[in-house]
Amino acid sequence: MLDELIKIDIKTLRSFMAIVECQGVTAAQSRLNVTPSVISGHLTHLEDRLGMTLCHRGRAGFKLTEDGAAVYEACLSFNEAVASFQHQLHYIRQLDSVRGGHIRLCLIDQMPTVFYDALRQCLAASYRNNPLIHFSIDVQSPESMLDKLLSNESDIGVGYFGSFPPLLTFQPAFIEKQVVCCGREHQLFYEAEGLTFEGLEQNYPWIKRGYITDLSINHVRPKTLSATTYHMEATAQLILAGHHVGYLPNDLAKRYEEMGMMKILLPNEASYEVKHHWAYRENLHKHVADFLEQMISLLRKNPFKE
Repeated sequence: MLDELIKIDIKTLRSFMAIVECQGVTAAQSRLNVTPSVISGHLTHLEDRLGMTLCHRGRAGFKLTEDGAAVYEACLSFNEAVASFQHQLHYIRQLDSVRGGHIRLCLIDQMPTVFYDALRQCLAASYRNNPLIHFSIDVQSPESMLDKLLSNESDIGVGYFGSFPPLLTFQPAFIEKQVVCCGREHQLFYEAEGLTFEGLEQNYPWIKRGYITDLSINHVRPKTLSATTYHMEATAQLILAGHHVGYLPNDLAKRYEEMGMMKILLPNEASYEVKHHWAYRENLHKHVADFLEQMISLLRKNPFKE
């Protein structure tokens, strides 16, 4: 059995975990950003390697077998062991610089202004107090961010997450309002009088978020979704092009609205709030934990206000 496991690609195991956590092959597509046929191929390959049926899938819906549930639990343990191994290697590489260190930070794009203000203060203080420190800052979609944290390719992430893997720790960061916008070239920019929630939902092309969102907080169900984006700036550019309406963070939308380039539609009926979280693994290095504590402290002193 061990020889068989060694031959199994880690990507295949993570595909299986995504299928379980998303409750199906099709649902896992957004998480993995590959086609259902590729995901299904990974699952078949894993079942063939192990000689087990891991799940039932079809018209009756997705359901794990008893073997599948046991393999998923084993995958969690394996994932944690791999991350721990990578974490130890990273620590060893840092031992040659007692005062140095590396902080790998992942963000979603287009954060609120108050967040960027706090980040700049913390970055300046970090380099002032420890000139040898090194920061890596990456912009990722929420699902990609979680993958980087779980595989120990990142230390801290902050964003809106549709799932909360048990191997990570989550702390509330801030609450952000999402609003529907149209661009100056869109007919609703000039003819929004009398617009209803139902009319907005049913009569205009929308932009779809490429990552998983919580259906319980976003109650809009557009009839036409003809564009997909994974980042807010890409969403903004599609809106500015004039064909679509779509959601943007209120902070970003207001900046475009003040420039006369966008209009926020039905701000009371169509808007919703999302809670952003800090995400990280336990037992952070002290310099990483100190940076996180400083960011949390600054944001608490200057809470985000719409």
